[in-house]
Amino acid sequence: MTNQIENRSSQELQDDLPNMSRRSFFKKTVIGGGAAMLTGGVALGASKAALEGSTNTPGIEVDELNFKPFDQRDLVLTHAVSPKLSKIDHPERSVQYSRLWKKDFNFNDVVQTFENRDHFDNSKSGYGQADRAIGHAAWYPLVVAKSRASAFGQPNTPLHSWDQTDVEAEQYDWGSGKRAADMIRSTGRLFGAVRVGIAKFDKRFVYDPLYDMEDERTLSWEKDFPFKPKSVIVIATPMDYDNVATAPSWTSEGATGNGYSDMGKMACQMAKFIRGCGYHAVGAGNDLANSVAYAILAGMGEGGRLGSCIMPGVGPRVRLCKVFTDIDFEDAYDQPRTWGVREFCKTCKKCADSCPSGAISQDDEPTFQPTYEFSDEPGYTWNSHAGVSKWHSDSKRCFNFWVDNDTSCLNCIASCTFNEPDFWHHWMMMAVNPMMPKFLHAFMAEAHPAFGYGGQGAEPIPGKVEKFWESGADMRTNTSMKNNIGTAG
Repeated sequence: MTNQIENRSSQELQDDLPNMSRRSFFKKTVIGGGAAMLTGGVALGASKAALEGSTNTPGIEVDELNFKPFDQRDLVLTHAVSPKLSKIDHPERSVQYSRLWKKDFNFNDVVQTFENRDHFDNSKSGYGQADRAIGHAAWYPLVVAKSRASAFGQPNTPLHSWDQTDVEAEQYDWGSGKRAADMIRSTGRLFGAVRVGIAKFDKRFVYDPLYDMEDERTLSWEKDFPFKPKSVIVIATPMDYDNVATAPSWTSEGATGNGYSDMGKMACQMAKFIRGCGYHAVGAGNDLANSVAYAILAGMGEGGRLGSCIMPGVGPRVRLCKVFTDIDFEDAYDQPRTWGVREFCKTCKKCADSCPSGAISQDDEPTFQPTYEFSDEPGYTWNSHAGVSKWHSDSKRCFNFWVDNDTSCLNCIASCTFNEPDFWHHWMMMAVNPMMPKFLHAFMAEAHPAFGYGGQGAEPIPGKVEKFWESGADMRTNTSMKNNIGTAG
């Protein structure tokens, strides 16, 4: 059976699959043909491991000889927002980018006009007045709270204040590290989180130095941060499936902006809860540390080809915020886990294929150094964190497409093979991953578009924008019981 399916072309698979239900398809192929393999209790044990993941993983691999904490001044968005960084300290970066890509480009100049849409085209799907309005509305809570700059890495915003004067004098007795962790997770669930993980503070993956774009100055963890953190709580907030599927249209900015507004709210609420229990706490959005790295350390998912943390049940379709605290969770810290996702990414390149800027690596294996175009040019890789094993993306090119399209882009998330509400078959695949990985990985990657998922390009997929604008039609009674968020687990 294996050879017969492997020898079939992607087009042949796509021609046949629409005529079959997902359940009958897998029954006739993987489940039916491999029944003998999944007997004798193997399936039960494997499926349990698929849900829980395995701790037999290093989590994040670093090359100690070439690794150091990432300087926040080298984040593309921080660099672009700061006139000092982009025009005074490093004007050569814009000059080099313009020369190599043969276009007039200045990081700070283009960010000034980003999303300042004074135009729309109601005749173009995804780029009309309502599409523009939903993106602006989604970001509006952060704008009102004067905290949108946290999305660019700005620390100490009103929602994520470093002020600790409201810490209660009496410290709540959690009883145990596990009880503390359970209460933190329960609080996160109440506030709307789809996942909550807890990692030990790891200086390797914080930004050092930090950078205050408003005052144009560096900040030190030792001299400026208000306390010495012991732990980092990572909170994942989900994004709407149907809205993400409209990428790269203006419509999809609704999912992005709403995710960031939720991040601001949840991190602020969690930090306030912890301070009310008598412990220090500071919330963070994209500031203070690499959110993906800490999510991996907290056992929430694995780092994927696209650069996001891919989590069971929701894939990469989440936004991450963090809370730094001096709570000691003792022996209740989460550990990095694997579900076989990173191995899957080696074969599946759907995110890279769908990237309109070509920013995502097509390499088969992750590397410790960037390998993208012009990476051999001196100084060009200033935005990449060398010494970390991953697929290094050229975020400068990604940002360039944002500017050209006048909105952020979710193509890589929308096209990811794990970005599905009906995700059960992926984790079945992970359950048998140790037994026949290459065939399953390649097969799932090829089958993905035939199920109606992925396929993003430089323009929105026809019908996706209209589908989103109709997605609330049954909301009054929810007759379909549809849940576009995914499985919370």
